[in-house]
Amino acid sequence: MGFDDIIGQTEIVNTLKRAVKNDHAGHAYVFSGPEGIGKGMMAEAFARQLLCLDADAPERCEGCTACRLLDEGTNPDFIVIRPSGSSIGIDEIRGIQSDIIIKPLYSRRKVYVIVNADLMTVQAQNCLLKILEEPPRYAVIILTVSNYNALLETIRSRTIRYNFKRNSIEEVTGLLRERFGSSLKGIDFIAAYSGGIIGTALKLAESEEFISLRDRTIDMVFRIANSGLDAIFDIYDFFDENKDNINTVLDIMQMVYRDIMLLKTNQKENMLINYDKKDIILSNADAFTVQKLIRNIELVEQTYRNLKYNANFQLSIEAMLMKLQED
Repeated sequence: MGFDDIIGQTEIVNTLKRAVKNDHAGHAYVFSGPEGIGKGMMAEAFARQLLCLDADAPERCEGCTACRLLDEGTNPDFIVIRPSGSSIGIDEIRGIQSDIIIKPLYSRRKVYVIVNADLMTVQAQNCLLKILEEPPRYAVIILTVSNYNALLETIRSRTIRYNFKRNSIEEVTGLLRERFGSSLKGIDFIAAYSGGIIGTALKLAESEEFISLRDRTIDMVFRIANSGLDAIFDIYDFFDENKDNINTVLDIMQMVYRDIMLLKTNQKENMLINYDKKDIILSNADAFTVQKLIRNIELVEQTYRNLKYNANFQLSIEAMLMKLQED
């Protein structure tokens, strides 16, 4: 894994490259951002550059001992700490404390990556703080976190933070086309639904269940629009069957209504999130007015909020369905 494998995050990549090239790497970093944004990939790419024995080597050095052992997963100068269960305890950090006093065996540096460091207990964080107060000159510690504020202020003040930005839809779409080809079903929808998080996009692209749920949700949206109140209870069964994925269902519904609104307001078809479904969207667009679409989006959003605050599932869904069918 090298910097060239990372999509987006150009500013961070360039800054870390310069730090290695100029031998100005800090002792402790925090990579923060949502899950799946690429923090782990960046940590591994940064570690590779820090550990490489050949300062003039191209990014993908495959000749030096340090890089070869890193590829094999046996480089003792590269240590990764992951949560055990739902947290990272003090024993794992004490392991770093014991190991860090041993000088590197193959490189000029030792690199420690603590994955999901925001799951460290307070005791573990206090133990890490002692390490950060006087780290050996050869040690680099990288924390990846989704919740930066979960770290103690004393740790935050002793680390260099890089906050990862969401990738553009174009960047995500480009990666999906590269990985899966242009034939990937719903590629524009997946890129938009991922919210600019490449890890999420890759998972969705590989999930047949997600693609199927999207297809059935789109069909259900138009079934609601084209049926009467007597069909509500049958339609409700769809929501009940997908209760565990209700947030996804509601998200897809809002995206469909948004696409119809684009068509109703004479926007370009290539702006549709569900571009591959444009034919079925076009054929059903006359069932909606712009005012009804705005109201439907608000109804779905209100249902989402109600369920978030533990409202009764059946009553909330049935109320939404009845209102969605009103003219």
